[in-house]
Amino acid sequence: MIETLERAAIAAGREILAVRAAGAKISIKSDRTPVTQADKLAEALILKRLSEQFPGVPVVAEEMAEDGKCPSSAHASYFLVDALDGTGDFIAGRNEFTVNIALIRDFKPVAGVVYAPALGRIWAGAGPRAQAGEVTPEGEIVARRLIRTRRRPRTPVALISLSHREPETQAWIEKMPAHEIEHVGSSLKFCLLAEGKADVYPRLVCLKQWDIAAGDAVLRAAGGVTLGLDGEPLRYGVDNADFGCGRFISWGEAPDREFAVEDA
Repeated sequence: MIETLERAAIAAGREILAVRAAGAKISIKSDRTPVTQADKLAEALILKRLSEQFPGVPVVAEEMAEDGKCPSSAHASYFLVDALDGTGDFIAGRNEFTVNIALIRDFKPVAGVVYAPALGRIWAGAGPRAQAGEVTPEGEIVARRLIRTRRRPRTPVALISLSHREPETQAWIEKMPAHEIEHVGSSLKFCLLAEGKADVYPRLVCLKQWDIAAGDAVLRAAGGVTLGLDGEPLRYGVDNADFGCGRFISWGEAPDREFAVEDA
């Protein structure tokens, strides 16, 4: 399955880069967020491949939801797709946008692929195994390596959004003991945690499940955890017509009392 998801993500990335080279046309969705033909073309490609390879598994995807074509709830096994995560970064000409594909089973992200086409990097995770690799211009994955989260250092690195400045998230970070901050776009934040290059990613505004599922799958496979503000692992696929997700904190190493979710 991971190989199929990787191939789909890389093919979608090729579509996205082609649109960027030709010039993206921007429109505004009902939630007042931007969308381009790159989002739509990449999603259509992924949906086609998933339907061919896994015809019995439902799919929930961002542009499908905008068109009202997603199921009103999802249980058991299903795919979550964000074909272009970080559309704002893509439009701004930055390279920190990704293709995200995840498999949800029993309310958990059990497999996921995150591909950053402009950076030529890909991450994948399933079970207790997470990997990072480089993608050549021909679309081949090379230099694969296993990745794991790190033990939290004395001065942890906290990741916050590159393009969103949220007062709630900033207030949470300011309550931490001594720390460093890095600004990173899209689901790359999960990947940095998974690689042991950072330690915590708080997001105290509601996102959509497709925004985070693939990165969360990679992080969990690398030994990390994503917790809701109740301190329990974040759950996916609950009855939720818009597939929103609650506020969360992702950690490379599960928090101890000093960094307890409810206290920070």
